[in-house]
Amino acid sequence: MKLLERTRRFFHDDETHFVELARHFFHRFFDNELVSPGGEAHLTLVHALALLAVPAVLYTFYLFSVYDDIGQFFQWLYPVVSLIDRCRYVFFSMVTIGFIAVLEWDALFPDYRDYVVLTVLPLKSATVFTAKVAALGIFVALFTVDVGGLPALLYPFVEAQGLADPRVPFLHLARMILAHGLAVGAGSAFMFLFFVALEGLLINLLSYRRFRQVSLYVQLASMIALLSIFFLLPTISSRVPIWRRNNSLGLYLLPPAWFLGLYQRLLGIHDAVDAALARLAVGALVLAAVVSAAAYLGSYRKYVRRSFEQSESVSAGPGWVARLLTRLADALVVRKPLERASFYFVGKTLARSSKHRLYFAAYVGVGCAFVVEGLVGLFAGRRTAGITRADATLLSVPLVLSFFALSGMRVVFPIPAELRANWIFQLTEDERRRECLAGVRKAMLVFVIVPLFLVLFPVDAALSGWKVALVESLFGVTLSLALAELLLLRFFKIPFTCSFLPGKANITVLGVFYWFAFSIYAYSMASLEAWMIKHPLSLLPFFALAISGLAALIRYRNRVLDEGFQFVYEDEPEPAVRRLKLSD
Repeated sequence: MKLLERTRRFFHDDETHFVELARHFFHRFFDNELVSPGGEAHLTLVHALALLAVPAVLYTFYLFSVYDDIGQFFQWLYPVVSLIDRCRYVFFSMVTIGFIAVLEWDALFPDYRDYVVLTVLPLKSATVFTAKVAALGIFVALFTVDVGGLPALLYPFVEAQGLADPRVPFLHLARMILAHGLAVGAGSAFMFLFFVALEGLLINLLSYRRFRQVSLYVQLASMIALLSIFFLLPTISSRVPIWRRNNSLGLYLLPPAWFLGLYQRLLGIHDAVDAALARLAVGALVLAAVVSAAAYLGSYRKYVRRSFEQSESVSAGPGWVARLLTRLADALVVRKPLERASFYFVGKTLARSSKHRLYFAAYVGVGCAFVVEGLVGLFAGRRTAGITRADATLLSVPLVLSFFALSGMRVVFPIPAELRANWIFQLTEDERRRECLAGVRKAMLVFVIVPLFLVLFPVDAALSGWKVALVESLFGVTLSLALAELLLLRFFKIPFTCSFLPGKANITVLGVFYWFAFSIYAYSMASLEAWMIKHPLSLLPFFALAISGLAALIRYRNRVLDEGFQFVYEDEPEPAVRRLKLSD
């Protein structure tokens, strides 16, 4: 508290209110749809910081025995292994800070609420602007230090164990600590400034309404890309020594490699490739800082004025494409009123709620990461020359994507959008509640299954002909429908309307079950499909069996619904005392 008071006096906060504004903007980073407004914000912050700090610290402790063995028995491995590990630290910190920037996308710039609340107060615009920038800087510095601070102090001591003489002079050890901290900090700063610059450019170049539309897709694409890159971290980092030795183009296309080059130069390693990468890193950091600062300055008044002037016009009606698709859905898919209600409620919530949107994008991103990792291993491996369309890795692509997309949608369904508004559903519930569940199932069909296989069908047709592509699409659609039925088998809720109590499930058991189910659904079924394509006579009995199984699932679901049910609006907590019910 004494430090805060000194800071207030230093900035003359009683006159400028700079410190109070900075605190306000800083807390706004944690006051969004991803944090419960009624929750403890400081506890959320502590949990987030602890979670982000753990992976790099655990990896550092794991490396101690690795470098100890290198120092004693495998001295020749030290240059390659240390290069890979340095790349992984830089890589991990940059991707993590990128995640944070994407999650805080809507809070990076002043928004409509800031404009409405602050412009009526006797505050200077320059003070508001600098307070926002200061809060932004403190926010990114906090997470950068959290992710990379402790490893920067520990890793140089661990790496020194791999040297022939581990008694490293203090000045050299200090240089290693400084190089690690500066490289990781610079890479993290670049990643955060990149997304600030990207959003600032979109704000300045697009109209407010168009920005809100494009921003959604940019945020989702960024989330998916970061997750895909994160899962490729081991593969990419292990190839960096080869790329560096061959001066490969991949190094210059990969931002973490730029800051790895800066890391090497700060360590005093004189290499032409590292020198070029270090110059690229410094240039990219300066460019990101200049563009983000210019975008921030240019958009500060412009953006809040746009949001104020156009806030009423943002909710304009849908375009002709949306109206056409709506008419087709009403005529062909959801003909009953309650089906339409739940169907469109699911679609609108996923489109408008950033919380549900990002959770769903995270699942899709993991699926994309598995696909990219599999394709990279396929095309970079020994089988490159003999790849055929019937390869199980290629056939698993739609199954992997459908599994994670459908599972992601099922995971976000129990998370409430606005719990206090569920009274409308409780008041209007009647005996036709089965139609609502039918609308939910059709939402999974229309929003996930149909678009996925419509997009992949032309690719399959171009690679293997339309007949084989049709068989592959029917195979994937059949399995996807069965998976959707299983996921919603005992789901007696209207999505986004029930209170949510996290922590009830056994994560370990559930994780093992999901991994087992995913392996069978995606990879075992892909291998079976590859075999059946080579033996076409097996297709007919398979589809007969698959359709019979799907029909059996539907009959079982209808029998469960016929027994009667009520929608659940309050999630029951775990009982304090469990009864064995031996007398029942």
